[in-house]
Amino acid sequence: MAKSSHNRQRDDTKQNRNPQTLSRRAFIGNVAVGMGGLLYPHLAWPETGPQDVEKKARVVIVRNPAILNRRKINAEVAGKMVHRAVCLVTGKEDQTLAWKSLFSSKEKVAIKVNTRHQPVIGNRELVMAIIDGLKSAGIDENRIIVYDLTDEELEEAGYKLNDSSKGLRCHTSREHREMMAGPVKVRLSRILTDYADAIVNVPAFRHHVLAGVTISMKNHLGSLQNPRDLHRNSCSYVADLNALDPIRKKTRLIIVDAIRGQCNLGPMYVPWFAWEYAALMASTDTVAVDAVAAEEIKAHRHKKGISGPVQPIIKHIPRAAEIGLGIGDLKRINVLRETA
Repeated sequence: MAKSSHNRQRDDTKQNRNPQTLSRRAFIGNVAVGMGGLLYPHLAWPETGPQDVEKKARVVIVRNPAILNRRKINAEVAGKMVHRAVCLVTGKEDQTLAWKSLFSSKEKVAIKVNTRHQPVIGNRELVMAIIDGLKSAGIDENRIIVYDLTDEELEEAGYKLNDSSKGLRCHTSREHREMMAGPVKVRLSRILTDYADAIVNVPAFRHHVLAGVTISMKNHLGSLQNPRDLHRNSCSYVADLNALDPIRKKTRLIIVDAIRGQCNLGPMYVPWFAWEYAALMASTDTVAVDAVAAEEIKAHRHKKGISGPVQPIIKHIPRAAEIGLGIGDLKRINVLRETA
């Protein structure tokens, strides 16, 4: 039986772990970012067995200061960064082959953006580059839907609402299905449960006063009709939300918009704690990319004179690792860095 595109992608990733196969421009750090115990001092992740010892996740960080020009995003640079990140994630040098290794032309794709609390959001310029990548894989734009919690915020972020049979679809969720995320009853968007075959998650890069950080996993609170119900217990059950089949089985790619970040008092925009990072982070592992992003936020907090681990203590990332959603141990995450 022929291998699926996703199995081929995993094989290609294994074959391309040798840093010498990457572009000579890349500064590859096949090392973990810091020590997991510094970020999550209350919990050390146990190995689940000998079979998992060699298993590692890959997270890509692509930076290019030229993406910002007088605080405006350069769409051309954003496109190059997105396509380069996808090539590094998949181990493919050709960007079309990279997108095709993740998505089939027959699939319907939902792109979960983050349009709340501008300007530290998932910016439209990155999303449009992702859409170009999906189209290069043969996906018709009418089979792509961009969505977030409200239509108003989508429009404020520059998107054109559309629910017709022509053009890129873009609108909020109008129907939901009840499911249990751990002990919490949630109403999850039918865009994910019924419509989409695959998901691209495009979160912002921020601190959060309840969860510690809000990156890819917490971005799916915008996929709920009742997001506040998951704010209990320091948002730890965000992990259980992401473990639900419509999210866990359909998520193909995460691209964190780290063009701007915020290291404290988020998610509301506080200029003093915001900074221009001029980067994006990409992975197929939602836990790994959140763990690495949290470490980057912690590093910037230290630059601001805020010592110690991220506060409040992050619970949803280690819980997600515990329940097998992905790899949260920073020692088991290969971080590939490239700066233009």
